[in-house]
Amino acid sequence: MSKHVLDCEVLVVGAGPTGLIAADLLKRSGVDVRIVEKRTEATRESRAFAVQARTLELMQSIGLSDEFLACGVMTTGVDIHVQGKFCGGLNTDRAQATDTPFPFILMIAQSETERILIEDLAALGLNVERGMEATDIAQDATGVSVTLRGESGATSTLRCAYVIGADGSRSIVRKAAGINFTGGTFAQSFLLADCKVDWPLDHHRFRVFINGRRIGLFLPLGGSNLSRVMATDLSSDEDGDASKGLALDLSELQDAFEKSICLPAKLSSPIWVTRYRAHHRAAEQYRAGRMFVAGDAAHIHSPAGGQGMNTGLQDAANLAWKLGAVLRHGADDELLDNYHDERKPVGELLLRTTGKLFAASAGQAGWKATMRDAMAKVFLPIASRAAKFHRKGFFNVSERNISYEISRYVGEGPRWPDKGPRAGERAPNIRINDDLDMFALLKGYRFHLVAFSRQPLNADERAQIRNDLDSLKSQYPGAAASLITRLAFGRDDECIFASNPDVFDCYGVDEGENRQALYVIRPDNYVAWRVTGFDFGACRQFLAEFGAGQKTRHTQQIAAE
Repeated sequence: MSKHVLDCEVLVVGAGPTGLIAADLLKRSGVDVRIVEKRTEATRESRAFAVQARTLELMQSIGLSDEFLACGVMTTGVDIHVQGKFCGGLNTDRAQATDTPFPFILMIAQSETERILIEDLAALGLNVERGMEATDIAQDATGVSVTLRGESGATSTLRCAYVIGADGSRSIVRKAAGINFTGGTFAQSFLLADCKVDWPLDHHRFRVFINGRRIGLFLPLGGSNLSRVMATDLSSDEDGDASKGLALDLSELQDAFEKSICLPAKLSSPIWVTRYRAHHRAAEQYRAGRMFVAGDAAHIHSPAGGQGMNTGLQDAANLAWKLGAVLRHGADDELLDNYHDERKPVGELLLRTTGKLFAASAGQAGWKATMRDAMAKVFLPIASRAAKFHRKGFFNVSERNISYEISRYVGEGPRWPDKGPRAGERAPNIRINDDLDMFALLKGYRFHLVAFSRQPLNADERAQIRNDLDSLKSQYPGAAASLITRLAFGRDDECIFASNPDVFDCYGVDEGENRQALYVIRPDNYVAWRVTGFDFGACRQFLAEFGAGQKTRHTQQIAAE
């Protein structure tokens, strides 16, 4: 095969949640994508289970949030018990998270997450190519050659412009790219099962139990018929590493779980049982030439905080539109470096915070564990009474706290609002009128140009602004443009009437001099650029950074050859 003939533009290796959403968003971005997976069937176990608000916002933007909600358990916080006594915890109902439609944590089995994404991919005309293992990957100036081995052992070579490695902690893509994966293994191991739990407590709260050296977790998955339980594995203390490869009997977990929670509990009907030890490792680069890593291929860490799968999904959401901009609109290659620049700090922060949380909770023994329990009994009830504790806690765990630095692709205009989401921050949700909110307006995983005018506009003013927005929109095919305003007179179905003044306050459009603003919001729902007033010329110049209206870059490269 000629190196200039591509079988697809992007190959995604790995069909876990990260790989599936990457393929889904690439397909929606008009990219010719294929996805391969060495497993012959999808995940059956619950595995990753906590879906955070930021992930549900992403799913809402592509029309899948209702399916997730239909299959999961909404839990409004985390209850913490110390030596069998409830002491406090995170209550998302008290977090005042009015900027998201999802002020809770959704418990849903990874098998269900994969099923929803696989079905959506099929609806888009793309199927996972199963039983296909990537065994060798080599890149050159014009593309990447990937050797695939099927179930029969026969091999074939696929040629693509880019490869995304979403193939887990042992990623063949990462290894082929020569990206170091540094870190280690936590000393503590755990026993885990998805099973039925009969006990005195309810089946809809996420609960953490601390009792000296022992930690127990209860996670609701399917009412009283299915839950996940975890408990500290102390058998390694007695047997060294002898227990590492041993099968886990449910009675062993039941004994460890009861000692952790200081309550009677009966475990039965197991679907999945295993011994588990957490690792903490990070890729030194997220990009090497035409190869990228995302999800567990880029970062693995302790399960504390339920962040892992969510971070991988956000990796994919950050990368997919950038590849689309390069391949479909001729954006500069530097935009792909921006994936590493934006997501690597997020992965590093994730490892630090989950590591500290794991060490403080599960990594203590002896007098340190005794001291931790005593302090928790005193301070947890006090902290849990403070509204700030719940606001900050949920802001962080929901991943709404993530923002990106100013760069060539994230910036402010000549003048910008004093308030509202800054460039690089997530665009918040707010009600616009009785029929519409911002997230409904921003659906579709595409660029959105949003003009706000708190100043009432007459018909001529509205027509001129719409013409300017249409001109900008035509510069970047696929973008959407909206004018949110007050009307000087009558009705206008071609603009959005804001009956709720809070939408202007939320986006920094005040009643003084800053009565108008223009925002560019990226497909992953982050503010790319903003300006006070309607400076359409400056906006056009900024959008040019994304290569609007140019030929695809790989076509240009092949033609040049």
